[in-house]
Amino acid sequence: MRDKKWLKSFLLVLLAFILMMDFIALFAYLVARIYVYFVRGVEFCVDLPELLRIIKGASFGGVVAGVGCWYAYLKNERS
Repeated sequence: MRDKKWLKSFLLVLLAFILMMDFIALFAYLVARIYVYFVRGVEFCVDLPELLRIIKGASFGGVVAGVGCWYAYLKNERS
């Protein structure tokens, strides 16, 4: 049973980081679009390829941060 604990914690940490990074990226994207709409008067439109690129980058950042935090957790657990 102990052998599966690291896999479960890895997947949960990875999933949490990916979802939160996506949420933060989408929130920042919308805030920036709203700011540009009110300050510059640029029409509010959501560019789908740009949004997908942002989500892909945020997901990659979530994977990197999740693996790093999981590694720190595992290193602390074993010591």
